Amino acid sequence: MEESIVIPLGLFAMVTLIVWMFQFFAARKRVEAFQTLRLAIEKGQPLTPESLAAMSRIAPAKADLRRGIIFVAIAAAFAALAGIIGIGTNSEAQEAVRPILGVGVFPLSIGLAFLGLHFFAGDKN
Repeated sequence: MEESIVIPLGLFAMVTLIVWMFQFFAARKRVEAFQTLRLAIEKGQPLTPESLAAMSRIAPAKADLRRGIIFVAIAAAFAALAGIIGIGTNSEAQEAVRPILGVGVFPLSIGLAFLGLHFFAGDKN
């Protein structure tokens, strides 16, 4: 296999692995939370509406804010990388700036969506 194809395949495999691991551990966390709830019901523990609300909210209240800030920071890192590469006088370096900025738009959009979820659709505590 040529080196020119191994690196992009490795990049996409890494992204796929990260997404899979995130989903796997999130699903495991949900299963453990509901097993705890089932065990409490079987043992006859009183369940208040507050405890049920806390158990049903698996993600912390500020999770969308944290994710939004992280994604916006990743986009800022891409912009900084493009700025550093663009400093060079080489025309090939100048041509690399636009694709890097284009890639940086994706985490920026996701980050802004998470920030919007936090501020507009989040709990009003």
